[in-house]
Amino acid sequence: MKKTQKKLGNKGFSLVELIVVIAIMAVLVGVLAPTLIKNIEKSRKSKDEQNLDTVKGAITTVLADEKYYDLLSDNVVTIAGLDGTITITSDSDTKPDGATNTLKQELTETISKEKVPMTSKDLKSKTIKFTITNGKVSDYNAS
Repeated sequence: MKKTQKKLGNKGFSLVELIVVIAIMAVLVGVLAPTLIKNIEKSRKSKDEQNLDTVKGAITTVLADEKYYDLLSDNVVTIAGLDGTITITSDSDTKPDGATNTLKQELTETISKEKVPMTSKDLKSKTIKFTITNGKVSDYNAS
């Protein structure tokens, strides 16, 4: 029997070697997983902030157009964090009917998106608001 084993040679791994490799892999996964998860969340937050900067830039672009300036001034642009729905509400009753729909259409054309969903844990469940006062767009306020 020993002659047969020598003749065949050692072609496989022993059970001990396999267990050692699996243990090393488990330790590596245990050490690296929290870092990876943290980096994924960080990238989601960065993506959300870029999207919000794009929305703010789009609002500013629409404000630059004379025909929308008076309509958009003193409004609030709201983004629902979970599904990304954009709504525009006016603080004034002097806006013509359908003005907010026209503004929403112009805004979504400017950012090339109908919705801007949030993906980070911080903003996913919140409502994001941009307030427009006297032609100036505020930074976003998440609540």
